[in-house]
Amino acid sequence: MSVTLGRYILRGELGSGATSIIHRGYDPRIRRILAIKTLRPEYAEREEYRYRFLSEARAAGTLTHPGIVTIFDVGVVNGVPFITMELLEGPTLASFVERHGRLPLRMILRIVTQIADALDYAHRQGVVHQDIKPENIVVTSESGNVKVMDFGIARLRHKAERDNATDGVAGTPHYMSPEQIRGGAVDGRTDLYALGVLLYWLLAGHTPFRTNNVPDLLRKVLKEPLPPLKPLDPATPEALLDLVRTLLAKDPAERYQTAAELIEDLRRIDDALAERETAWHGRRIIPIRVRWTALMGMLVAVTVALGMAVVYYKQNQAMTRVAFDFGLTLTRTLATESAEDLLLDDRIAIQALVDEMVLNREIVYIAVSDRSGRIVASTDEALLGADGGDLPTGRHLLSRDDQAVYEVADAEGHSYFLFDTPVQYQAHELGHLRVGLATNAVQAANRTTLAAMVAVMLVILVTVFIGAYMLSRRLAVPLEILRRALGHIAQGRFGSRIRMRRNDEFERLFAAYNSMADSLEARMFVAHSARRNAAVPSGKPAEPATRMVETETRLARKAGPATRR
Repeated sequence: MSVTLGRYILRGELGSGATSIIHRGYDPRIRRILAIKTLRPEYAEREEYRYRFLSEARAAGTLTHPGIVTIFDVGVVNGVPFITMELLEGPTLASFVERHGRLPLRMILRIVTQIADALDYAHRQGVVHQDIKPENIVVTSESGNVKVMDFGIARLRHKAERDNATDGVAGTPHYMSPEQIRGGAVDGRTDLYALGVLLYWLLAGHTPFRTNNVPDLLRKVLKEPLPPLKPLDPATPEALLDLVRTLLAKDPAERYQTAAELIEDLRRIDDALAERETAWHGRRIIPIRVRWTALMGMLVAVTVALGMAVVYYKQNQAMTRVAFDFGLTLTRTLATESAEDLLLDDRIAIQALVDEMVLNREIVYIAVSDRSGRIVASTDEALLGADGGDLPTGRHLLSRDDQAVYEVADAEGHSYFLFDTPVQYQAHELGHLRVGLATNAVQAANRTTLAAMVAVMLVILVTVFIGAYMLSRRLAVPLEILRRALGHIAQGRFGSRIRMRRNDEFERLFAAYNSMADSLEARMFVAHSARRNAAVPSGKPAEPATRMVETETRLARKAGPATRR
């Protein structure tokens, strides 16, 4: 059996507060679904509560603004005062934040700007809300559209004296301004203070003074300085923190004087954030084409450098072994040829052999010493007859049988390999032969190899740089397309689709985006249809425009996310 209130039909309870109940109602005259707010019976008997309750209709009923709940009717039936208003099918801001967690900065700015715009309109109409808080803000869409409701303690400025006498101090403690707590005169700056508390709560996750003891809370609001705001999002601009501090000044004269002033600064901050996002400066990112190119170049450079070092080391060893083999063989041959002459003490023949061998440019030093250690033939005439028993100062490199190799330096500091071989005749040692071979050939070969490897490395690096840069640029194109498409979704343009064809993983990513956009568009269509048909009684066919949108949505779903341009 239907319950009626005057001409209205009540269809269940939507919610309740300390003094009032909100019902889902239906107006048969105009076939509209609406919300009906009634005062609880125990309060309806008291005139001060009836007056305060009906003041909401007197205040909000004068306001026609997209950001304020619309009042349709007000009256009293059988002693029960009621208000009929627009039915909002969304959660309160408190529930919305509880469900979604920390909101994006730009959504916060969007919400606060809408509330400020609604308050600016109300203030210009002479209405002060006096109870701005998350529970009195309804979120009508997932993109952050909101409406201000519950003008239950609002007052008209031209009736402030009567309201003060009747209402006394009213408001929600955490959101009350100092002048409200003192019971003094209030104006639009009182609402701006409450909006500052709401913005503080959105940014920090809690109200400024964190206590549930009301007397202690009111004392802190009046006496203690504002606690530092530590935002949940570290990217929160300092300008927004300054804005909150201005809103929460204890002296109304130090706050924004009008909501219009506040809106200007909010939009300026939002524009700066939008510009920062558009220019990719939000986190000072390094573009992929630069990062990947540098990373690939570094990896290739390190790999090639290590390879070059190994090759250079191995080649140097190989070239040195070749030089050692050549020098040891040469000195063994010379020792054999000079053995008979040294046995016969034919110094002229030995010197002739030395003079003939020194014509080889790679031989820089030859000395032949007899059994007593005296030099009998040498490339340096000053050494003839000198004691050649001691080796020049040098580093021992190799020993093979009775031969030894040393690295020594001449008077000018040039290094060479010194090969020391005994001169033997029929297993009898007659003396020693020492031959110095220049290292120029080995060094030249190493330098040539090193230069060739460096040239190859440079060619490889240039090729890798160009390839990585071109590849990353091709990768940046679909990423930029996806970023712009997501930006359209953030702006509420749910009809945006990605039409690019690709034959890689991006095809799946684009298809996932298109599927998401289809789903969001369908949900927005359902919400839009519910609002459009809120006043249409059950059984009445939808309007042609609604059916047309419905048909378009079904066609879009059939086409699916793979539809391309």
